[in-house]
Amino acid sequence: MHAPPCPPPGLPERAARSHKGDHGRVLLVGGARGMSGAIALAAMSALRTGSGLVSAFVPSRCLETVASFEPCLMTVAAPDDAHGHFGMHAAESLALSIGRYDAIGVGPGMGLGAGSLRLVRLLADSTKVARVFDADALNLVAGTAGLTVRGPAVMTPHPGELERLTGVSPRDREAQIDAARELAGRLGVVVVLKGAGTVITDGRVQRVNGTGNAGMATGGSGDCLTGIITSLLGQGLSPLDAATVGTHLHGLAGDLAASTLGQPGLIASDLLHHLPPALLRCLSSS
Repeated sequence: MHAPPCPPPGLPERAARSHKGDHGRVLLVGGARGMSGAIALAAMSALRTGSGLVSAFVPSRCLETVASFEPCLMTVAAPDDAHGHFGMHAAESLALSIGRYDAIGVGPGMGLGAGSLRLVRLLADSTKVARVFDADALNLVAGTAGLTVRGPAVMTPHPGELERLTGVSPRDREAQIDAARELAGRLGVVVVLKGAGTVITDGRVQRVNGTGNAGMATGGSGDCLTGIITSLLGQGLSPLDAATVGTHLHGLAGDLAASTLGQPGLIASDLLHHLPPALLRCLSSS
């Protein structure tokens, strides 16, 4: 299968004598009872993209479920409410450990409750660490007056989420691209506008991804992208480069999966199994 080469700057280099602490300590924040798979997909994608240490910060009732997906994943129990969503003290718990991580991704499966909002507020203000905002984290930003994300950060909206952030309809792709560029420039972040021909912009530079296929239009695919970009941020790539390379890898894994499984039967967890060969192709092209 022919695939476009990995875009500059390519993947982070790994020294022969390196150890797990040299390849990024990353944290994925999300999940709720009934939505544990979303944060598990994000965290496992970070592992498969080369992070040395990956932890998932999840509501306490979800911990065993998330941990059961992958033995290489570490889990951190957050205070939760009676419904298995983040509790009001989850943000205080996370605040004690933010400095341990090189990058944090937030949003997959976390819901829109008050505890989740407090976590998103905390991470929106945590400008000393690179962050990725996706899914419910974006919906909370869009629906909360005065809540603003600042860089270094990547926001990964699908067209519906971008409409909630900017008011621009998904029916007008070009107008949404303009809105994504304006949003990125205004906030000093990178915006990844998902869809066919995903657009990555920091407000000045604009890049269009050339990998991916319609089989990836399935629940959980975006959660995988969150984990991939978070991993690359934790390994030292800039937000723009992590978003560019991560989107390429995500789409390439989807293309490799579709080439063997077909598009209709492709599910998000298939991307996990095809990330290693996608990484290998990028390393070969470098």
